[in-house]
Amino acid sequence: MAITNAEFGSIRNFRESDLDRVLEIASSSLSEYYSEALILDLYQEWPQAFIVYTMGQEIEGFLIGSKFSPTEARILILAVEQKFRNIGVGGALMKAFIDLCSRNNFMSVKLEVRTDNDNAINFYRKRGFVVTSRLKAYYSDSSDAYTMWKIL
Repeated sequence: MAITNAEFGSIRNFRESDLDRVLEIASSSLSEYYSEALILDLYQEWPQAFIVYTMGQEIEGFLIGSKFSPTEARILILAVEQKFRNIGVGGALMKAFIDLCSRNNFMSVKLEVRTDNDNAINFYRKRGFVVTSRLKAYYSDSSDAYTMWKIL
């Protein structure tokens, strides 16, 4: 059966018991390495901004946000299992995070994305983000990143 939309899943806050699955998705989806310690440190910083998307009991995507300043939040990591992309999982995670930011009176959200990741750039643009700058050699492999920003 092909999955055509993510309406049957749900979003909840990360639990430490989710760590292995989150690391698995990060490893298979992202080119940067994220250690267990780093993920747990990010969780401790703002636990409400670490959300997971589940289908049944299985996590299929996650988003980690942070407080960049008193008025600006950041999306640090957004990753979705390959077979669940383009069906609304990332969009649902993004909406939940933006709603959280609005409830917490943030005025904007910022993120970084690889300049060669056209799918992600288009995903963010569709949700109102604009490119504001280019960061040279931002990633561990010396790839550049765009900073993208959205006013809430």
